[in-house]
Amino acid sequence: MFSLLDQEKLKTFLKAKKIEAYRFGQINRALYQDLVSEIAEITTLPADLRALIKDNFFIHALTKIQSQSDKNAQSEKVVFQTETSEKIEAVLLKHLTGRITVCVSTQVGCPNRCLFCATGQMGFKRNLEFYEIVEQVLHFARQLKQTGQQVRNVVLMGMGEPLLNYPNVKKALQIINDQKCLGIGARHLTLSTCGIIPQILELARDFPQVNLAISLHAPNDALRTKLMPINLTYSLKELMQTLDQYVKITNKRIFYEYILLKDVTDTPELAQQLGQLLKVRLAHVNLIRYNQTDGITKLAPSSQKNILKFQSILEQYGVPSTVRMSLGEEIQAACGQLAGKNKFSITNH
Repeated sequence: MFSLLDQEKLKTFLKAKKIEAYRFGQINRALYQDLVSEIAEITTLPADLRALIKDNFFIHALTKIQSQSDKNAQSEKVVFQTETSEKIEAVLLKHLTGRITVCVSTQVGCPNRCLFCATGQMGFKRNLEFYEIVEQVLHFARQLKQTGQQVRNVVLMGMGEPLLNYPNVKKALQIINDQKCLGIGARHLTLSTCGIIPQILELARDFPQVNLAISLHAPNDALRTKLMPINLTYSLKELMQTLDQYVKITNKRIFYEYILLKDVTDTPELAQQLGQLLKVRLAHVNLIRYNQTDGITKLAPSSQKNILKFQSILEQYGVPSTVRMSLGEEIQAACGQLAGKNKFSITNH
């Protein structure tokens, strides 16, 4: 059995069975525009072809087993179970501006072990297949269709490091972006990475219009290594040199994510170092208030006063920044919290 979202497998199957090529387009429209959830609903196909497709393909590789919304219905976290019984999470975010964003996972767990992130504490099980990534978006697209709404933005900021699963992420982005599929514009897609250098340049060449967000979180190697072990593999100097190349290729501003931890990352001295690092670069800093996470007790969020002070120092260096509004914290669905409350059995590889 194959996923019906696997376009190459579907084309090959239809050709082998000597089925007219236009049937591929009908199936695609049903999946991505009509947003059918069952093969039986693809009524543009004759009954015998629907039966043949059903015998060889499936739509759902994920099963929704739990969902939780905040009291203002601005965010909803869904826990999915894969066919191999692992659990992943995706989040729907409704902004006050009316913008609707889906945050998807790309791995089961994460190998990067960032100190402040719940997913990193789980360990790593496996990469998600591209169709498992796309299905997270489709789930919310179907749900929103019932109220006349649409997914406008997709961010790859859920569980996992997208650039460590780049072949599947690439296929997923192609489907999400394709006008004959979900048709979400590249400028409405954002990929967040800890800084996997080789794949950053691949992303620049493959998707020059997709937004890149870098999980920076520290302006020097000593602190970044304490917070993010990936810095031992790719130093800050190497990362910044690669990002300079990325900007030359894409001519796009990079978003730098910086978590504000009390007495750890929020000092004026660190703000000055960050300002020095980014003042000559095409950059925008997203300042993230640390979201308290089950099982991580040593860290505390910065005070509002310190956050604003930090931001004012960046302004002195001409570095634009935004204090990111936190959606989903109430239901453990905010930045760094995914899998924090659900104690999944994940084994390290």
